[in-house]
Amino acid sequence: MVRTSASSTLGSSSLKLPKLATNDGKGKYKTVAVFDAWVRDLRDHLELAEMDLESSYTMIWVRIHLQDGTKMLHTQFRANEDTKNLGVEEFLKALRQYCIPFTSKETL
Repeated sequence: MVRTSASSTLGSSSLKLPKLATNDGKGKYKTVAVFDAWVRDLRDHLELAEMDLESSYTMIWVRIHLQDGTKMLHTQFRANEDTKNLGVEEFLKALRQYCIPFTSKETL
């Protein structure tokens, strides 16, 4: 059974997750290492909460952890007919392209 509510799973558990950082796509989030670590933390939160990566609820939950340009990208992604039903994994790919400069010398 796939649950879509983070509070229903984590609320009944003694497990305490640290608060997930808010990604604004600026500064440190433009580096591969920091961006990828944030994505790993996000995926860990989703997995522990047993959230369906394809659900609209999960996309809304992801938006809570975005700010400024990344939140605008999320809004556009969900409004666009071609991308609105693609789910979290496809959004994270688009977010990575937005955050990591194309000219970055770091390995993508």
